[in-house]
Amino acid sequence: MSPLILSPSGAPQHILPPGLHRMALREFRAQFVTNACRSWIYDGFINACRSLHQAGCKRIFVGGSFVTSKEEPGDFDACWDPVGVLPSLDRIIYDESCRVERRQIYRGDLLIGGVDSVHYKFLARDKITGEERGMVGIQLRAVDLLNS
Repeated sequence: MSPLILSPSGAPQHILPPGLHRMALREFRAQFVTNACRSWIYDGFINACRSLHQAGCKRIFVGGSFVTSKEEPGDFDACWDPVGVLPSLDRIIYDESCRVERRQIYRGDLLIGGVDSVHYKFLARDKITGEERGMVGIQLRAVDLLNS
């Protein structure tokens, strides 16, 4: 089941309640891919998920404006769990000197880290208010990635 999006007082858009909200890719797509802009960003996101999965990544966590009600977010913000990831992973995904290329190819920011990482905690905070907001956790499964 998809989490409800809340509207905190004074916030420009609706956000997820604090915490980790686990979703399948199909649920994620149904809730957050609602227009052409979001579809374009999702296409890059799903390509990143496929590359990560091929290298052994099992989980990705998405935060930022893509998991809000903002009509046209500029990108997605995510961190991925490095446990089990093989050295064959495309360096564009993890090398900070490739940040520009990463955003062009995958249409978002990809940071390394699981739920206890600095990057996860950074993405789970609202840039303006500093308040905690929700993150979406997605298991990267081959069957889901084939059907996305």
